[in-house]
Amino acid sequence: MPELPEVETIIRGLQQQIVGQKIVRVKVNLPKIIRGDKERFAFLIEGASIEEVRRQGKIIIFNLSNGMSILVHLKLTGQLHCTLPEKPAIKHTHLVFDLSGGEELRYVDLRQFGYFLLTKTSEIFHLPQLSALGPDPLKISLDEFKGLISKRSGRIKSLLLNQSFLAGIGNIYADEILHLSGIHPLQPAHILSDPKVKRLHQAIREVLTKAIKYRGSSVSDYLDLAGQEGSYQRFHRVYQREGKPCLTCQAKIARLKIGNRSSCFCPNCQSYDHKKSL
Repeated sequence: MPELPEVETIIRGLQQQIVGQKIVRVKVNLPKIIRGDKERFAFLIEGASIEEVRRQGKIIIFNLSNGMSILVHLKLTGQLHCTLPEKPAIKHTHLVFDLSGGEELRYVDLRQFGYFLLTKTSEIFHLPQLSALGPDPLKISLDEFKGLISKRSGRIKSLLLNQSFLAGIGNIYADEILHLSGIHPLQPAHILSDPKVKRLHQAIREVLTKAIKYRGSSVSDYLDLAGQEGSYQRFHRVYQREGKPCLTCQAKIARLKIGNRSSCFCPNCQSYDHKKSL
C-alpha cells in the first residue's frame, strides 16, 4: 500500500500537472470503485476545474471549482497515471478523467480495493475517512507528540501503524523509523523515556522526508504519476531484510509478527528493554 511518501510524491506531481485543468469527461470502467451515488459521480464533476490537490494521511483530495471534492484512497495496489490519450491503456484501468490540457488521468488498480468518493467540500471533514485520522507525522510538534504517546500503552510498532494516532505511516516506514530510533517494535509506547520519544519524533521526520526526496519506495506495485518507480528502497536498512546483516552493526536482521503484520528489526540495535522505563 502506498504510504505517506508515495502519496506525497503523487500529490506533488498532480499539483504540477493537473491543477487548473477542467475535467472534460469521466469514463468509469469499474463502477464498484465509486463510493456513494455512482450515477451522479460523472454528472457532478464533468465541467468542473481542479482547483487544489492535497493529502491527508494516505488519502488524496481533489477540490473542484463547483464546491465538490473527490477523495481517492489507493489502498493496496491503486495507481494514478497522467498520460497522453494515444498511449494504450494498461490492464486494470478502471477510471479515466479526460482533462482540458489534452492529457488523461487514469486510475489503475489490480486488486480493486481503492476507491473514489465524491462529497461537498464543505462537508469533507465530517466524513469518517478523514475525521478519524490523527495528525500528520511531518507537522506534529515534539510537545504534541509527547502528549499523544504518553496516553498510549500498546506496542510502539502497532501504534505507528494506527492511523488515528498518526496518519500516513505504514509497515515500510514504521520498520525504518524504529530502527533509526533504536526502539524494539514490541516496546510499550507509554514507557519510552523523553530522550527515546524525542529520537522517535526526529526519526519520523528524517525517514519520511528522505523517502519523499527519493520519490517513495517501489517494493511491490507503487509507481508515481509518470509510471516511474521510486528509489528509496535502496536506502532501506531493515524492511524485508530478514537474515541479512544489519547495515549498522552486522547482526542478522530478525522478523516477527505483530498482529497480522511482519516487523523487521535488528535485535542488537533495537534490543527490548524489560525495565519499566528506558
